Amino acid sequence: MKKDKVKKQAVEQEQPVAEAQPETVEAEEPMEPEVSAEAPAEESAQEATIDQWREALELAVKQRDDYLDSLRRTQADFQNFKRRNQTSRADGYQEGICETVTAMLPVIDNLERALAAAPQEDPLSSGVQMTLKLMLESLKPFGFEEVPALGEDFDPEKHNAVMREAGEEPGKVLEVFQKGYKVRDKIIRYAMVKVSVEA
Repeated sequence: MKKDKVKKQAVEQEQPVAEAQPETVEAEEPMEPEVSAEAPAEESAQEATIDQWREALELAVKQRDDYLDSLRRTQADFQNFKRRNQTSRADGYQEGICETVTAMLPVIDNLERALAAAPQEDPLSSGVQMTLKLMLESLKPFGFEEVPALGEDFDPEKHNAVMREAGEEPGKVLEVFQKGYKVRDKIIRYAMVKVSVEA
């Protein structure tokens, strides 16, 4: 009997276990979000917050653009100020030189008259001549020079005609009564001249 029991157990073990049926899991239906009365209120609150942020962003962008525009205008104004200041300083410097040299013109005229009146052999004449030469040389670095006149064509921008005389070549300067001078391109004194005209 024991043998029968052992055989029976062995057979039972050899037989395939009854097919296990898969456990059936009940398919859960997808949960629908619970719609509550608070959901639309939350969405509208979020939209209101987003709208506020958008308005704040637009305001910030507008302010930024205004500040940038103001900065650009200020920089342009400053550059123009610097340019005007440099021009003004250069003009002031040039004007100062012209005024200083103009104040010295009577001294130059008197030295030239003294030379014309004094005899050439006089030692005083050579001293006056050296003084005049030194003065003219010291003014040259500032652009000081005599306006050419005698024998030149009359130019109303350089010469002041105080007399006219009939001559062979009309429009020529015949005589210079007072020399003219300029500093660079600016005439500081017009040459007083006699001009030839047609007979």
